[in-house]
Amino acid sequence: MNTKLMLKLLVPLFLLALAACSAPRGNYVILLAEEDGSVGEISVANDLGSQTISSVNTVVETSENRAPKKPRELSEDVVAKLVAETEEAQPPKPLSFFFFFGFDSDELTSDSQVIFDAVLAEIKARTTVDISLIGHTDSTGSVEYNRALGLRRAGRLRDLLVESGVTASAIDIKSLGEDDPLSDGEVDNKKAFNRRVVMVLR
Repeated sequence: MNTKLMLKLLVPLFLLALAACSAPRGNYVILLAEEDGSVGEISVANDLGSQTISSVNTVVETSENRAPKKPRELSEDVVAKLVAETEEAQPPKPLSFFFFFGFDSDELTSDSQVIFDAVLAEIKARTTVDISLIGHTDSTGSVEYNRALGLRRAGRLRDLLVESGVTASAIDIKSLGEDDPLSDGEVDNKKAFNRRVVMVLR
């Protein structure tokens, strides 16, 4: 085969290989397979044009002042690297914890104190913290009293967190009182599950 002709054929193949190996720049959309292996279809559009992708590991690069670029397929290695970088940049997933209290009390039970110490370590390991505390009670007493007791419990837990170094502005408290019980039982040890504060850590 003529050397010049061979080079003409190889250069486009080489550029295509480079394109598959190179990571996209700027804003982009990559179509990934679902957990069951199925692949859908997605359209990427702006005021200047649109592109549709329906093949796995295909990328469309976009910008504000240009139409979306022609789709191109990425190598599995490049896709795996981009997915890993994206997941690493995500904030930690929200976590929920239950703290229990004695009857008509805003003091943590001894078991919950142990949980508190472990949760505090988790909070301090995070770079950003957003905490919701929701107070609950059993159905003993009036609705108004229970709403206030739930708020006291949430407030007590907030105070413990602040005393331990958590910024007060990162903590939001509210009370549901006797609403949303964990247990509908009338036996006291079942009612105890309702004397709690639910912490959602984001």
